[in-house]
Amino acid sequence: MKIRFLILLFLITAISSFAQQPLYKLYLVGDAGEDELTGETLDSLKSKLSASPNSAVVFMGDNSYKDWFFGLMPSFKGFDSSRITQEHILSQLDILKDYKGSAFFVPGNHDWWNLTDFNKGRKKLQMEESFIEANLKTNKTIANSDSTFLPRHGTPGPVSVQLNNGKVRVVFIDTFWLILLGYKTNPPENLILEKQFYHNLDSTLAVAKTMKQTVVIVCHHPVYTTGAKISKKLKHPYLFARVKQSYKSFPSYADMSAKMIAILQKYPGVYFASGHLHALQYHTVNGVHYLISGAGSKTNHIKGKEATTPITYNTENMMVWNEMGFFEIDVFKDHAEVILYHEEGRRADNLTQAENAK
Repeated sequence: MKIRFLILLFLITAISSFAQQPLYKLYLVGDAGEDELTGETLDSLKSKLSASPNSAVVFMGDNSYKDWFFGLMPSFKGFDSSRITQEHILSQLDILKDYKGSAFFVPGNHDWWNLTDFNKGRKKLQMEESFIEANLKTNKTIANSDSTFLPRHGTPGPVSVQLNNGKVRVVFIDTFWLILLGYKTNPPENLILEKQFYHNLDSTLAVAKTMKQTVVIVCHHPVYTTGAKISKKLKHPYLFARVKQSYKSFPSYADMSAKMIAILQKYPGVYFASGHLHALQYHTVNGVHYLISGAGSKTNHIKGKEATTPITYNTENMMVWNEMGFFEIDVFKDHAEVILYHEEGRRADNLTQAENAK
């Protein structure tokens, strides 16, 4: 009897332990294009990917930066096929060697070279897209080597990919495409595409809700954030617009944020993940989870008192400032949890559990 009891206890423990394991993991890292060699943050991410074959990783824009004047001057450029910018991309692709999950890249403003013209920017973007996809097609282990850069060819999306047997839906959008709508030099037919974009996004989220899917929207620009620089008010937004279009108060950026939030509020439980702000933030507002993971290769944008507290909890949000790192979303049978790896990915905080404990 004692042996049977021990066997039964072992089986109950094993089943309980198995039930607590996530069914799928999604890793989110942005703005990882600064280094020519894989840094500590991406090395830490690589170790997580190696241990989690049933997962996906998304690089959320600004996948390559192009320094100007030996890095002493601010640069608007991105990938240009030079040796240095190729190495910036390869520092990310290298962590995918032997990875058995799915890998995706989305574009950011640097991938468009911060250009204010659709046609000129699209040519720069497609140069990077071709380089990434050509390299990943040689990777025989990742699950989706034929479709890795989304949305494709400088289009806004939304592009939807279903993972984990349809239980997880990742929606890819190009926020810089939407910001570019603020320039009169761009084709008027794009305004029609803009209306179609928001309609299709709403429809996609409605379908996902009926299917009871865990939904993660991935893009580059955040729509809900805290931070002095990105939130700065602009008196003359179109003066030096190539710089100011990255601020939330830039007219077309503000318009995009308002329209996006209006749709998201209809679907509590959705995760909206972005980069752009070179820090780590997690906000929950009206049931929507806003993750900002823009510290894949550098940190800045946050100054003063905000930057002195590594992690701050309050009734609206949870924030981690000025530390390198990335996010992980663990999908369980009936819920999901947000894990934050910071200080080069060496420390982990379960933000969902922390929020529930407040």
